[in-house]
Amino acid sequence: MKQQFLVTLGALALAGATLSGAALAGPTDNSLVLGTTQQPTQLDPYVNNQAISAEVNSWLHAGLTYFDQNGNIQADLAAEVPTEKNGGIKLTKNAAGDVIAQTIRWNLKPNLKWSDGRPITTEDFRFAYEVFGDERLPVASRDNYPKTFKAIDANSFELTYDPPYLFATVSQGLVQNYVPPAHIIKPLWERAKALLVGKSKEQQIEILQKEFLAAPFFTSRQGPVVTSGPFKFSKWQRDQSWTLVRNANYWNNNPTSVDRIVYRFFQKTDTLQVNVLAGQVDATSSVGLVASATTVQTLKAAARGVYSVYTPKAALWEHLDINQFDQSVPEVADLQLQDKRTRQALIYALDRETSARDLRGGTAVVTNNFVNSVASVYSTQGLTNYGYNPEKSKQLLAALGWKAGSDGIMERTVGGKTVKFVLEYVTTAGNVVRERDQQLYKDNLKKVGIDVRFNNAPSSVVFDDAFIAQASSGKWKGVFQFAYVQQPLTEDLGTYYCEDPASKTVKDNVPTSANGFAGQNIGGWCNAAYDKLWDQARREFDLDARKKLLAEAQKIWNEELPAIPLYERTDLYTARTGLRNYTWNAATRYPSALGWLVGWQQKGQKEVIVMK
Repeated sequence: MKQQFLVTLGALALAGATLSGAALAGPTDNSLVLGTTQQPTQLDPYVNNQAISAEVNSWLHAGLTYFDQNGNIQADLAAEVPTEKNGGIKLTKNAAGDVIAQTIRWNLKPNLKWSDGRPITTEDFRFAYEVFGDERLPVASRDNYPKTFKAIDANSFELTYDPPYLFATVSQGLVQNYVPPAHIIKPLWERAKALLVGKSKEQQIEILQKEFLAAPFFTSRQGPVVTSGPFKFSKWQRDQSWTLVRNANYWNNNPTSVDRIVYRFFQKTDTLQVNVLAGQVDATSSVGLVASATTVQTLKAAARGVYSVYTPKAALWEHLDINQFDQSVPEVADLQLQDKRTRQALIYALDRETSARDLRGGTAVVTNNFVNSVASVYSTQGLTNYGYNPEKSKQLLAALGWKAGSDGIMERTVGGKTVKFVLEYVTTAGNVVRERDQQLYKDNLKKVGIDVRFNNAPSSVVFDDAFIAQASSGKWKGVFQFAYVQQPLTEDLGTYYCEDPASKTVKDNVPTSANGFAGQNIGGWCNAAYDKLWDQARREFDLDARKKLLAEAQKIWNEELPAIPLYERTDLYTARTGLRNYTWNAATRYPSALGWLVGWQQKGQKEVIVMK
């Protein structure tokens, strides 16, 4: 961390914690300085599913549609949102009246341009379809991927979904959102493909990683030079800052939005908080401060009209993902993490209520599900409420053959050797609240005879695909605490499916070397009944029938616990007085989702988004 971006606690004390005379120009030069605690290794929006990458890329890249603050789908690059009524959606039904396929026709707005002035056309979307459909690329998920792409003309194309997908018009898919500029990326793609001839699949995956995904376009060496959204990339100073500038070629260019956005990186949440108090940032990123009673009280007490503190209901689900690759990671097999009884023993041993109440000051709500409670398909029917119960945990461990050793740590004999129950626990270094969680949970687990070994690292390390997506290679061997940012409006339970039922030999959503470490099911949990229910639900257009299917899927998940649910989090951010429309909720998810509206009142920007 460079010294000019760091205000220490000591310096703040010497300054008397005053906020008058803050150093930032802000409205003066129409800039916006944001503080964040994460920095990814690269900004490729096509395979990177890290939250901070998604936030930044939402400033830079436009989709066909977007969610507004009220959860309504609006057209962005698309001329209109396709519907059956306007002829944009055609459904294919069988004799029983069930929808078996759907075709979506997309018409682009006229005269769309990339930030370099080149036209955005059907070819960009066709190229997206080709690239993202290549199974050698480690995209986060190909769930609900269109079966066919048909170009109509330079500004129109059709995507056919077979099986159908209820939310196909929502710009969350690989083809509908973050479309790459074909005139820039296609030469890189063709050059990389030329190197694949005669190579094994494993070699091809490695080549694409090095020659395509590591291209300067995605990294700090150059950054994404051509974008379609309200801002374009200017500069990336590694471990210091990102700089974005307004894209005058964006179709919805707003003359009263900010001209420049600067992200400053802080390795620790405490350091970011100090810089907020010292007036060194205009606002905080969605990946920044972590809500706790103490943090909220401190920030509000020091605000003095200079900034405001917000705690919106967010779609953040804090959890412990669990490595279940017992065939390739010996530690998993030794600890029996692939056995649901072990995972149940772990959750019973954790005092999640104390964490939510004391460490997070009531800003989090304990959950036993992974579906957000604001989603219409959220269900509690038939779910086990895993309250704090150390004795139940011990009983489950005993049934699995664990006995207390002379030091009190559980042990068992495996293949003639004694195995101690020592659990690796990974989370983001510098995230103070998570590190407090770790200490609490370590004490909890010690009481049932489980020892814990921390293996924390900065977010740029643990959220790199070379780490988070490679549990099958043993990059992390136990539990991994982080938060998923969900989209409850699409009611998507696809994160934990294992394989497409139509292809029984391919675990297409489980990251392994065989698929280039693609997929979101990073722990490797597989359950055929769950997969079947999700496959039925994602093609079910009767909403009541869909809810029933997904309720059954939630029951399976709750019993199996592929991950340990901790709590739904309340978000926390600050924004300097006069900053307009810098906000988010469970629908928009990121402040950049409506980025063209973010500006200063002093520069003429009006408040058009009302916080609820």
